[in-house]
Amino acid sequence: MESCAILSLVPAPLVAVALYALLRYKYPKGKFGLLHKTFLLGLAGILPVFAIDKLIAILHLDSLHSLNRTLFYAFALTGAVFELWKFLILRMFVYPSKLVAKSIDVIIYSVIIAAGFTTGYSIYAIYFAPPFIDICLYAFTVGPAFVLISVIMGYFTGIALKRDYPVVDMMTGLFLAIVFQGIYRFCILTSDSILLYLSMIGILVIGITLMRISIRETPDSN
Repeated sequence: MESCAILSLVPAPLVAVALYALLRYKYPKGKFGLLHKTFLLGLAGILPVFAIDKLIAILHLDSLHSLNRTLFYAFALTGAVFELWKFLILRMFVYPSKLVAKSIDVIIYSVIIAAGFTTGYSIYAIYFAPPFIDICLYAFTVGPAFVLISVIMGYFTGIALKRDYPVVDMMTGLFLAIVFQGIYRFCILTSDSILLYLSMIGILVIGITLMRISIRETPDSN
C-alpha cells in the first residue's frame, strides 16, 4: 500500500479522537453515548455508498467522458449522497436530543458524524475508488474538507433549533454542504489542484466565520 493511501486513513480518526478527548476533558461527567452512536452511524454510511456505487457501475454512470458527466457524478452521485446521509443522522438523532442546545453542539456532532463517514470512505477508497482519482491529492485535502463542510451543515442545522420554521435553515445547510462537497469531489475527479486549493480557502473562511459566531452563543452546553 503506497504512503498516500496510508496517509488518507489518518485525518478522520485523528479528528474524532482529538475532539472526543477534548470533550472528555471539558465535561468529565458528561454523557457520550450519542457521540459514540453518531460516529458509528456515520461509519455505516459506507454501506449505502457501496450499494449506490455498484448501481452507478451497472448503469455506466462512472464513465466520465464529458464535463456534464463529471459534474453530475461529483454533485449528484457523490456529493448529494454523502451529505444526505450525514444530514439524516443529524436530523433523526442529534436534532431531537436534549443534549444539544445551540449551534456549537450540533457542529460538534456534525463533525463526529463526518469523521465516522470519512473513516469508512477512506478505507473504501483504497480498494474501490475510481482509478482516475489522485489518491495523494485526496489524502492531503480530505481532513480540512470534511471538517469544514460538516461545520457548515452543523451550523445551519444548529440555528434551526431556535426557529419557528426550522426547515429553511436545515435545507440551507444541506444544500451548501452538497455544493461544497460537489466542488471538492469535482476537483478530486479532475485533479484540478489550483481550483481545489482556491475553493478550500473559501470554505475555510466560511467555516471559521460560522464557528466564531456559534462559539459566541452562551451559556455553555451541558
